[in-house]
Formats: sequence, structure tokens, C-alpha cells
Amino acid sequence: MTTKEARKKPEDKPKSLQNKTNEDKDKFEVQKCIERLRELLEGEENLKVRLDDKFLLRYLRWVDFDPDLAFTKIKDIYKFRSETKEWHCSKQPSEYATVIEMNAQVLLGNRDSRGRRVYLVKVGNIDCTNKDVTIHTINYVDDMWLEVAMEEEETQKNGLAIIIDMEGYSWKLFRWLTPQNIRICSRKFYNLTFREIDIHVVNTSSLLDTVVSILYPILGQRIKQHIHFHGQDWASLHKFITPDILPQEYGGHIPQIDFAKAHQYLFDNEEKLMGGTAIALICAECHRLHAERTGWESGRYAMRGTASRCPHRQEDC
Repeated sequence: MTTKEARKKPEDKPKSLQNKTNEDKDKFEVQKCIERLRELLEGEENLKVRLDDKFLLRYLRWVDFDPDLAFTKIKDIYKFRSETKEWHCSKQPSEYATVIEMNAQVLLGNRDSRGRRVYLVKVGNIDCTNKDVTIHTINYVDDMWLEVAMEEEETQKNGLAIIIDMEGYSWKLFRWLTPQNIRICSRKFYNLTFREIDIHVVNTSSLLDTVVSILYPILGQRIKQHIHFHGQDWASLHKFITPDILPQEYGGHIPQIDFAKAHQYLFDNEEKLMGGTAIALICAECHRLHAERTGWESGRYAMRGTASRCPHRQEDC
């Protein structure tokens, strides 16, 4: 081995498995990684998650096919979910129809030039006078849409672009921007299993820019590295997301967003969504009892969002 090879940094090594996987090659090596991760998860009796190939590949692609690191990430994510249950969706989309139908959050119908899904958040459409609308229910709808995106193989490989439209921002929302809420939302962002995420903030005002400058130091480093402010400069936005997939209000070519069609997709995939958004951590005794009661093999079923009171920990399992 040469001195140059010995000094090569880990990040410099060829990511051949990831690249070839994106070309649907080396399936044997990929399957070995899947089986290793499945084996690790099956051995963690207090953790219930999906064990199908599609779900496991989501995490393996995220960490460049390192099964042990993927296992650690999954445990960390679901531990965080169990500690912050009120921040994570555990019910079906139909339970939050009022929030969904505000048309504040939606996946656009087409991908950008890099094959990424585009998620649009129209902050001005959030109705703060509605009793069903809280920072938690807004997060639940985010969970649903992002779960839909994370299920897609192409999105797992290529990533996600997020557009946050601040036009019509209500100052009543400002009360949600506490340091604790921002820290939790930042952690949720870190837990998204997209290999690449960019955030584009549009339609800001000078006053909102001042607010952002105050909050910016609280944001995590990963978010800071991938956030872009465009104001109303659509040419600037189009450097990242081409206008052919954007609505006309963002200088694009699409006349309008079909929100009703998008919402129906969520409602039609309720059961699938529940498998990915569940908390998934339970105590060992409830795990054993549930497996015996249902006849399912221990560790091979997903939470369906129907929590029951745990007699051992005195909390929902």
C-alpha cells in the first residue's frame, strides 16, 4: 500500500455499491446488506418496524449501504419518536382531513431535473383560527407526505427539494417558533432518510428576513448548509428547480396544483402510511404478548397507529 493510499480519507473511497445500485446492478451485494440489516432488527426485540426489502433499502441507501450504521440510525430514530410521541403521526390521514385540505402542504406531481420530488409548503394557507390546527398536526401532515416520498425508490436515490412559500405568513404562527420546537423540528429533519435535501424559501419580506436572522443560529448545521433564500427572484429559484415542473405563481409552466387529486392519494394509501409513521418502540413483555395474541412472528409486524395502554410501563405501547 502506498503512503497516498494509506492516507486516503474515508469519504474519498469510491461509493461503488451505491452507484451501481442506482443502475440496478450488484444485486447480490445489495441483498447481503438487506439480510444483514434484517437480522440486526430481528434481534432487537423491543423494536417493531417493517422488515420488507423496500423499507430496509430506504435506510441502506441513506447511509451508503452500511448495515450496522443503518441499524444504529433506525434505533436512534425510533427512540426519538418514542420520546416525542406528540410530534409524530400515529393516526390515519382521514383523521386530519381538515388540516390536509387547507392546501398548505403537498408533493408536486413531477420531479425536477435531478429526479427529486418537490415538496411545497404554503405557510400562508395555514389557518391558525382552526382548533384542529396546531404545530403538531402540521407536523403530522408533513410526516404523511414525506412518508409517501420516502417509499419511492427514485426519491430514495435522488433526494428531495422543499419549497417554503412565506407569502401570507400569519404572525400568530410566531408563537410556535420557540427554541424547543425548533430543536425538535430540526431533529425530525435530520431523521429524514433522503440522501440529499435542499430547502428553498420564497416570498419573504424584510420583516420576515429579520425573524429568520434571529432564528438562524438555532438551526442545525445540516439545515444551514442546504437552505436557500430567493425572495421573489424566480430566476434564482430556477437555478435549482426548473420552471417546467413549477406552478405559474413561482414563474413555472404548470397552471395550477390539483390539490384534490393529491389529497386522494394520501387517503387511498392510509394503511401503507401507518406502517412507516408508527412509533414502533414497545416494552419486551407487550411485544411477546402481542405476538402470541396475533399469531405473527415476533418482530415481523408494523405498528398500525392503534396504541394500547401498557401495564408494564404505564404508558402507550
